[in-house]
Amino acid sequence: QDHVPSERRKRHVSTRSWDPSLIEPLQLSITLSPYASIASPLFLRSLRDGEAASYWLSLQPQHFHPLPQVPLLTTWKGQLCARLNITSEAALSWYLARARRLRQVLGAAYVVFEGAEGNAFLEQDVPPPAELMGDRYTGALAAALATLGNATVISAGARVVEIPLFLTIFYPRHSAWSHAGLKGVIPSVLHYSLLGYNFFIPDAVGGSLASDTPGDPELYVRWLQIVTFLPVMAFSTPPWLCCDAWVLNLTRQCIQRHQDFVVPLLLKYSEEWLSLGYPIFRPAWWLSPTDPTAFTIEDEFLIGDEVLVAPITEKGQTWRDIYLPGEGHLWMDTNTAHVFDGGTILRNYSASLAEVPVFIK
Repeated sequence: QDHVPSERRKRHVSTRSWDPSLIEPLQLSITLSPYASIASPLFLRSLRDGEAASYWLSLQPQHFHPLPQVPLLTTWKGQLCARLNITSEAALSWYLARARRLRQVLGAAYVVFEGAEGNAFLEQDVPPPAELMGDRYTGALAAALATLGNATVISAGARVVEIPLFLTIFYPRHSAWSHAGLKGVIPSVLHYSLLGYNFFIPDAVGGSLASDTPGDPELYVRWLQIVTFLPVMAFSTPPWLCCDAWVLNLTRQCIQRHQDFVVPLLLKYSEEWLSLGYPIFRPAWWLSPTDPTAFTIEDEFLIGDEVLVAPITEKGQTWRDIYLPGEGHLWMDTNTAHVFDGGTILRNYSASLAEVPVFIK
């Protein structure tokens, strides 16, 4: 942002593409990391000014060697980079000040920091200082970033796993119907929820790989319908850039449904998770532990024991088979108010593109 001429910015970034007011509840987030490309003006300026060792983790010279400290290089997103020296109070203050300024200039509500973990491969060759060994780099950086306030999200890997309150767990997904895209979302939700990670930030609606900009409105809508029932709704490509006006209106409705219907459920079942250890998001077999059919279901999920979500994940379909778990229970379709027996399968159940089958026990 500092080094792109304003004329170029005006030419390449339309006001409409940066206008969250089109969906009022949405708020802008920016993503940062503790890395700087060695080709960036930022890094080159620190070299020129003789401040590289202050800003970036650097190789300490032997006490008898006259050469200055040399920044340690690693790769981040395919580029050769230097990493922020968090042992330097001056470097940390400088980095946090830049983050605050960028958030203010862009009007962002959230700041997401990724890549906060250390580099195990680098440390095999160059042992880090004692204060940065193991997960200490992550912990020290996270403590500093926390001073930016509650609207800060930190994503990091760790050697010693402690379950955090909120976790970014999903790798960027392809904008596709395959298990590398849409079909992989629900299995990932169930996998991590059963492991104890219930508060997570799923991948953005429609996928977020830079090479796969969402361009299929149907895929976008079906993805949106799943994310509506997860802890966080995140958008990389907003609906007004890839879809027609009706999708924009549907997105508004889904955001409202998330706030009014889903969030109270998450709060309710988080209490159960804390007291009993039960996951918030549960597979169908949770209510039918002796039914072999239940163990084959990978495209439905429960919120607690009372809500079943059964979205469409096949392109072009407006129907699907739905397994209703829990023999002896009754399930009501929230769209039609029709009631069905648990322990049964609804064959070819209708769900238009604007609908997602949701049942309440």
